[in-house]
Amino acid sequence: MKKITSIIKAYLAERPDFYAYLRPQEAYFFYERKKQMKSPILDFGSGDGFFASTIFKKRFIDVGLDLSSSRIAESLKTNMYKEIKIYDGVTIPFASQTFRTIISNCVFEHIPKIGKSVKEMHRVLKKNGLLMTTVMCSSWSTNLHGGVLFGKKYIDWFNNIQHHDSLLSKEEWVKLFKKSGFEIVESIDYLYEVAAKKTELYHFLSLSSLVTYGVLKKWKLFPFVSEKKIREIKKIISEDNKNPSACFFVLKKI
Repeated sequence: MKKITSIIKAYLAERPDFYAYLRPQEAYFFYERKKQMKSPILDFGSGDGFFASTIFKKRFIDVGLDLSSSRIAESLKTNMYKEIKIYDGVTIPFASQTFRTIISNCVFEHIPKIGKSVKEMHRVLKKNGLLMTTVMCSSWSTNLHGGVLFGKKYIDWFNNIQHHDSLLSKEEWVKLFKKSGFEIVESIDYLYEVAAKKTELYHFLSLSSLVTYGVLKKWKLFPFVSEKKIREIKKIISEDNKNPSACFFVLKKI
């Protein structure tokens, strides 16, 4: 668990606190499966590259791909990718059967008509290539504490500010992946009820980070990493086991 501790520290030091209750666990899923990742590797929805930088050595990934409206330009600072590509959100700008591995972290739920993107990933993967992805599920909505207090309007509002455009149930994700030509190799539930509520709460407690980033392009002015919070997060990750909000999948192109 030494690696997950270092990932938690990185998120607490450099990102709003709400990330720390889900991103380290997600990062660890990918870290544990590094040996299964064969080059060329595509990071679909690579963003600013910070997530990848907590897992991999520099230039481990061949291509980082994201929209021009994302923070992909910031990923140049991380030196994580051999190549960075902008795409139009519809067609992945590579020939069929280019990649042996695609990784994608918490991206799919933000894409309208996600089925088209999944088919595109199937197209650019070589036969027997792997797609490793985390996805938020519709059960996230039922875990929102504000939903219990304020009902459906709050749930819709919160999902809207998070840009959840394709929030499917786990069963619907499985159906979509199979329909798109993938075999389910592995699936792991995570972001259980306690972690989900902590993530929700810290969205509000971390609002000052938005101001700091907007003005100085830094999420935190005075990064402070509490050992107590690290222990709390590790405890939640290891012991929380009710009502998962998300799922990690390893899929194989068939």
